[in-house]
Amino acid sequence: MENRIEREKCITLFAANEFKENYLKDILSLEEKCFPEDWQYEDAGQYYKEMLSDKENINIFLRDHGKTVGYVLARFHNKETGELSEYDPEFKDQENVFYIETIQILPEFQGKGGAKKLLLAVCEEAGKRGINKFSIHARKINGFSESVKKIFADRIVAVREIESWEPAEGEPYEYIEWEV
Repeated sequence: MENRIEREKCITLFAANEFKENYLKDILSLEEKCFPEDWQYEDAGQYYKEMLSDKENINIFLRDHGKTVGYVLARFHNKETGELSEYDPEFKDQENVFYIETIQILPEFQGKGGAKKLLLAVCEEAGKRGINKFSIHARKINGFSESVKKIFADRIVAVREIESWEPAEGEPYEYIEWEV
């Protein structure tokens, strides 16, 4: 079932709260177009099927004229610490925090406010669940970490540099936390 969050002109945001093949197909297409092959999950189909099926996760799609052009996945922060603390030793368990696991925007739609819409939609959806704190490891090279800090300016509660984020082939990243 789709939960429509926003409709602006022909832009639609919706939270998917169940697995559907077309959702999976859209995510896999985005991942292929948004990330280098080395950054993509080996078994992306199975991974995203599990993510869509997990009712605790927040899966939000951004569509333009009915075409999926963006996606964000938020998971409970503590579901990520086991794996990610290997790359970020300061990444520790925290209760009642959603971690932005991935955000994907088609290249031709980047820089047009889609990421902001997706992040704000995650905050809104999490708020319905009584959670108002978020975390992310954000790329610096493409300016995404600066965008996140701008979107949540006075709500940022922690930022730290990660000189070499191993999952992104050693790119510099920032770890950011905010509250809404």
